Amino acid sequence: MTDGIKIRVSYGTAIVLGLVEARQDVAPTTAYLLYDNGCIGRCSFCSRANGNQKSEKLSRVVWPEYEFEKVLERLTVEPRPFRRICLQTGYNPANTETIKSLAKRLITSGISTSMTLSPSQTSLAQDMLAMGLDHVGIGLDAASEESYREHKRKDWQHDWPALQQLLKLAGDRIEVHLIFGLGDNEETFAGRIHEIVAAGGKVSLFALTPVNGGSAPNLGAYRRMQAFRFLCETHRTSLDDCSFVEGRLTDFGLSEKALKEALSSGDAFRTSGCGDCNRPYYNERPGQIFFNYPRALSASEFSQAVAAMQLP
Repeated sequence: MTDGIKIRVSYGTAIVLGLVEARQDVAPTTAYLLYDNGCIGRCSFCSRANGNQKSEKLSRVVWPEYEFEKVLERLTVEPRPFRRICLQTGYNPANTETIKSLAKRLITSGISTSMTLSPSQTSLAQDMLAMGLDHVGIGLDAASEESYREHKRKDWQHDWPALQQLLKLAGDRIEVHLIFGLGDNEETFAGRIHEIVAAGGKVSLFALTPVNGGSAPNLGAYRRMQAFRFLCETHRTSLDDCSFVEGRLTDFGLSEKALKEALSSGDAFRTSGCGDCNRPYYNERPGQIFFNYPRALSASEFSQAVAAMQLP
């Protein structure tokens, strides 16, 4: 039952649904919903960790709260405003049945529905895929045991093998979230991307958003990780083809001409994730250079993104 349940809606999604009157220069192409009632996760980078429900923000996005059934009604009115729904969730096993109820209602809407879960919830992920979810995003976030311990504050030795098993079972329906900027160098980060892709999964790449302190990653390093993810997923390069110097990616194993041709669509520098996901302003403020472009790049933006990689 979902009567009386409230859910948070990203500000951009709320504008598209007519729940907020405002203008936006880039509208979301996915409806982003958030249910994290009493999240017990302790992620260092999250403003709503440790059950903090006072913050209306997740990353840089404001998430106003509405009755779930009212939101669902707006999502299903014709012509339907979104091609996909993404239900983001906080980590709290006590909420499992509520999350399942919400997912069932969204799935029966006929709109492709994805959900984000914790690496500690791989069994639940299998259940949700069997229920009819389109994809599941798993918030691994950190790329090594050391950064996972420091920033996720959970057990890598349990969670990473569990995620590997999930990838074996449903790799093409799993998007693993990775955040660049948590201390992993480029070689370590690229290695984790390679493992995920080799196992059949895909990577949703984020830049650290320093809402809880710290610094956003170097743009050049982030562009190199974006390019590696894209080239790896499209089978144009692999970890063994690349060269690293003191942890920095220096060569993709492609000629300059071949690299530019491989990247020419600009998709490497756009938001990665499930189909139709663009997450506007998730990692940056309006007016800043996009870490993840939520739309097609202009010719000058593409040239700047390639130049930012600073390859020899």
